[in-house]
Order: sequence, then C-alpha cells, then structure tokens
Amino acid sequence: MIVENIQTEEKPLSSNCLSWLERENCSIGDDKWWQTLESEGTPLIVHSQDDYAEVIFLWRSAWPLAGESIKEVYIDINGVTDHHRFDMAKLTNIEQTDVWFYRANIKRTWRAGYSFMPVTAELVQPDYSGSHEEKKAQHRQWLRQVFPLSCRDELNQNNLSGCDWGETKSPLCMQDAQPQDEWQTFDQRIGVGISQPDLTLEWSSDLLNTTRNIWMFCTASSVSQCSLPVVFVLDGRFWSQSMPIYDALSNATNGQRLPEALYVLIDEVNGQQRNDELGCNPKFWQALSDELIPLVSNYFSITQDPQQTAVVGQSLGGLSAMYAVLNWPERFGLAVSQSGSFWWPDFSIVKPPSEYIAPETTSLLSDMSQRVHSGLGSTSQLKIYMEVGSGEDIMVDLSQDLFQQLSTQQHQIEYRVFDGGHERLCWRGGIIDGLAYVFQCKSN
Repeated sequence: MIVENIQTEEKPLSSNCLSWLERENCSIGDDKWWQTLESEGTPLIVHSQDDYAEVIFLWRSAWPLAGESIKEVYIDINGVTDHHRFDMAKLTNIEQTDVWFYRANIKRTWRAGYSFMPVTAELVQPDYSGSHEEKKAQHRQWLRQVFPLSCRDELNQNNLSGCDWGETKSPLCMQDAQPQDEWQTFDQRIGVGISQPDLTLEWSSDLLNTTRNIWMFCTASSVSQCSLPVVFVLDGRFWSQSMPIYDALSNATNGQRLPEALYVLIDEVNGQQRNDELGCNPKFWQALSDELIPLVSNYFSITQDPQQTAVVGQSLGGLSAMYAVLNWPERFGLAVSQSGSFWWPDFSIVKPPSEYIAPETTSLLSDMSQRVHSGLGSTSQLKIYMEVGSGEDIMVDLSQDLFQQLSTQQHQIEYRVFDGGHERLCWRGGIIDGLAYVFQCKSN
C-alpha cells in the first residue's frame, strides 16, 4: 500500500481570509491588533473540515529586518510546502499594512517545523531560464542565498528559542498530532534542557582517522548497576546540542516507558563525514565495536547482550541503524530506524514532491530490500521499530518495501507512518516510542 502524500492544495480554502483576521475595536495591522494577535499566538487555526484545518500564518514587516524594505516573504513548512518549486510558497501582504499572511489546509494530525524567509528586492525568486536541469541548478543557487535568512515566527507561543533548532524555526503541532508527552517539560521551558550528559569524551579512532565528541548519559538510579542496556544514538551532536534529548529520556525512564540505560551519543562531525560513515560503511561499525565500546566500558558497565543493545538513527542514520543490526546481530539486536535513507546508494531515486511518481512495482525498490530478500537477516531474531513521514513521498515506498521484506523473516517489527515530513520535530517523539517498543516497556 502506498501512503498518500499530503499537500495543502488537496482541500479548498475558505473564501474570505480577512474576516478571520478581524478583531474587535482595532484595525487589521494596527498596534492594538498586533497586541491581540500576540496574546492569542500564531499560527491561527480558523476552520476545520473533516481531517483538515485551515491555518493562517502571519508575519510582520517590522521584524526581523527593521529599516529594510521587504519585497517578499517566503515560507517553508516541512512536509507541506515544497521549497524545490520554481514558484516557492510565499505570503501575501495586505495593502497599506505591515501584515503578511499565508493560508494552508493542513491535516489535523500533522507536526512540522516552519520558517519565514523575508527578502529584499535583490533576493526575490528570479525567473529561471534554460533547460529543466539548468533551472534546477539556478534554483539551488537561489536557495543557498535565502535559506540563511530563515527566521522563526515571533508570535508562536510554542517556540523553542532556548535551543539551536528553535533559532530559525517554529513548531507547528496540530491538535490531533501524535503525543510527545516526554518532551512536554522541555517545550514548556522553551527548549531549555535541564539534564546534562554525565560524561563527554573525545574518541580518537585509528580505523576512521577522526577525533570526535561522545556524550554519555546514564538514566540508572545507581551508576554501580551492572551490565546496563546501552543505546547508541547517531547524529549525537544534534540530540545533545541542538535539541537536547536528555530530559525526555529521563522522563521516559521515570515513567517506566524506558529501562534504566546508558545512552551514547556519537558526533556526526560534519556533512561529508556523516555521508561517508552512515552510508552502509562496515568500517564505521567495526570502529564502534572495536574502539568505542571498549572506551565506553572504561567508564560504565554495559551489557554484551545484543537484545539489550540498541542503535537509533534518522535519515542516513536510520539506514545505518538497520544496516548494523542486519549485519552484526550478535552485537546489535535492537534498531530504531526513522525515515531511513533506503534509497542508498542511488540518490537519483529521490525526487522533489512536484516530481514524485509512485513506483510501478511495490517490491525490491532498494539495495537493502534486495539484500534482505536474498537472505540478509534471516538467521537472526531482531527487534525493529521503523517509522516514516506520510509527507516523504518515495521514502514511504522504500520504507514500506523494506518492512514487507523484513516481515517474511522472524523479527519483531513495529512499522508506523506518522503525519509529518523529514523532520526532527517528529523524530524526537519517535525515538522514545521506538525505544519503548524494542525494549518492550510500557506503551504510551
């Protein structure tokens, strides 16, 4: 089954947007009106019909480029708008006001991050020329100029301005989005984490010829506990620094959703290093087994049981987590694979939403699916949690295909399609849900 992609164009918008913006005893755009909107918070959910709600996003000319004349304000809503389009989504200015708005019908179960990109005249999206490929190259160049201008919605009352992720994005969590209870305290503190790693080390790897940070966080009530379950978290710098996961892990442990465990967060170093290591690279996992695990064992007593050893990853990390458990089940028996890049090694499979076409075949779409179909993993019994966003197009097809192949083997597998895109704001909840599944703890 191919999960239908969700786009705003699928539902009609209400005819009169301005009526939804009117407030008593003030005019749209005057100071009192903005004060009223600030007290209400944005975006505005103004109308619901069936599974969708009409959402109005608002931006004010007064910020963030005070003193400069704003010509256009573009918007990027993860999994909803398509920034690859040659006519990127943008807000409309209400004449003679500093009010800009954008309307979208969004599924009531959706979760996403969104950003505004206000630009002056010289950075307005140009008319591209030449072949389609030449236009795509020109568009990529333009995006490299405007994406650094991304800013959050200053009127969003759920902003996570205390963490790096929230510096340029705001969260959109629709009313029926899947709960992320363990993250509530982090959100209430506007993205400021309280818990800190117990130990930060430098791992100098001879095999990988790199030095990187490793963050270790123990949720055990007593550090003397023997043979702790261990969780290796890929893209560890993001989950340690940009959107710290430590409070959520503590809350999940205290609520008995997760066992007491040691979490080892592994720095991705940089984009090139990440691509090289997480793209089904056996040397990376050899280094982790032969070098990192002994290093960690110098400080914490961790299990040697693969059924108590988990790997967590997203995107390329989701691919790599699956690769690890399928190839080294004697060491890694649990995987949380989120939006796995199962297109690897052929990125040409991935298209922007406007160019997405559902595959004609529903099986063996990827190299990993073919390997599993040929017997990879058939001699082991793994616990695997897989999820992907319904707004991820071909990623849904690839994930579902791999799930179907794995389902013919003797693994325990949970497969979920969440309403969202390729987005860490979604994945952060899936990390907790996935670990709860593979460790067979209390369900949410």
